[in-house]
Amino acid sequence: MTLLLHGVVQDDHPFVATRVADEPHLAAIERDGLAVIVRDLPDDTQLTDEDGISFLDVLVRAMRDGPVLPLRFGTVAPDADSVCSEVLASPAGDDLRARLEAVGDLVELRITFTLSEDTLQTLFNEDAELRVAASRGGAMAEMSERVELGRMVAERLAVRRSQLVADWAGRLGNVVEEATTLKTSDEGWEQVAFLTRRGRLAELDSAVATLAEEIDEQALIDYVGPLPIYSFDPASSATPAQAASQGSRWGF
Repeated sequence: MTLLLHGVVQDDHPFVATRVADEPHLAAIERDGLAVIVRDLPDDTQLTDEDGISFLDVLVRAMRDGPVLPLRFGTVAPDADSVCSEVLASPAGDDLRARLEAVGDLVELRITFTLSEDTLQTLFNEDAELRVAASRGGAMAEMSERVELGRMVAERLAVRRSQLVADWAGRLGNVVEEATTLKTSDEGWEQVAFLTRRGRLAELDSAVATLAEEIDEQALIDYVGPLPIYSFDPASSATPAQAASQGSRWGF
């Protein structure tokens, strides 16, 4: 049996005290005031998208009751002793305690901005260089020229879109601690993560609702959260290469 590690919490976290006991597939491994929420996995299990959804669901439910340091999906351990010795024992445990205290009242929220076709067309029309380039890409142009034009148009529109989304995101700056762009798409959308304090969630909800009304004809807003702090925590957002360089076989 293998353990799938979800996240690190204080050992008196309400989720550990009440909910883990009621969910037989979950357990909490405790040491020195900390606990790791884990799930049993049969050996050689191939994790699926459904597992990923369940993994995030556990973290979201846990963080409603207090701070959680999420671990990267797919982080596993062979047994409870390994979790204690490599995750919770000092000096790693001391670092985890300090980070839990630092993020105690912080949560993450995400907004996906999807620009309308009219907005994308407006961005194109406002760019004189793109209009000139497009005039050279007619049916008589060489295929290589048309390919190059398509590439340039996509890149320039992506830049203009990011500038517009950055402006919208900036309007929320007075109720968030930090923001970072997570994903962009050639299909006209961009996702931004926001870090805010639990006590300001109602303010952020109201600010997002106001922004959605203001830009209703320019873009759709998909607002998700509160979530565990994935985008602002180095241990949970590390790439595999970074994880390998951190010394632990699990990437802590």
